[in-house]
Amino acid sequence: MMRLPVERLTLTPLTPQQAADAAWLHRVGQPGSFLTALGDEVLTVLYRVLPQSRVGFGFAAIDPLQPQKLLGFVSATTSVAALFLEMGLRRFPDFAPALARRFIQEPTLALRATETVLYPFRHATSDAPSPTGELLSIMVKPELRSHGVGGMLLAALKAECLRRGVAIVDVTVAADNQGAQRFYVRHGFTYVQAFTLYGRPMHLYRALLLEKKTAA
Repeated sequence: MMRLPVERLTLTPLTPQQAADAAWLHRVGQPGSFLTALGDEVLTVLYRVLPQSRVGFGFAAIDPLQPQKLLGFVSATTSVAALFLEMGLRRFPDFAPALARRFIQEPTLALRATETVLYPFRHATSDAPSPTGELLSIMVKPELRSHGVGGMLLAALKAECLRRGVAIVDVTVAADNQGAQRFYVRHGFTYVQAFTLYGRPMHLYRALLLEKKTAA
């Protein structure tokens, strides 16, 4: 199969209509992660409501000749705590049926979901500037990886954060995911700290989107 020329790709805001494709790309891109374990139904709800949130947003990589196909995406929030509160309160009816089915099938996921909700409060760094956004996910179709698509998506995310008045972006990476860590370092992130989530060692990386001004 001929590979799509990357230069033909266009970035557009992520929309609720792309939720099912985003869920599929998430499952393919992060096998074994907690969110993937929740299943495509829950992931589809997540990516349907995220672009509608006042603190959530994302960008999609598409081929203008086939705009209905999602080739990659990035999602982020300008406040993890505010996003979780919104999804746990106002958006809970959207998630409840799908979550209930998964928790019945696999009860241990309920405990991990609780840890997820507590994550922004338990693992916030004491010196974290405010406001600080968080990169939630970045996924690219396997055949388009290592061709600059991730960098394009990340650049769009950074620009949108600045537009929203957020000059710092954090991202959590599994400690054993060396490839992802190299990607983020290449794009301006630096290591901040290690912590444990879901019983797994994780690393927090941070990007400062504006250079600090030094005194004259």
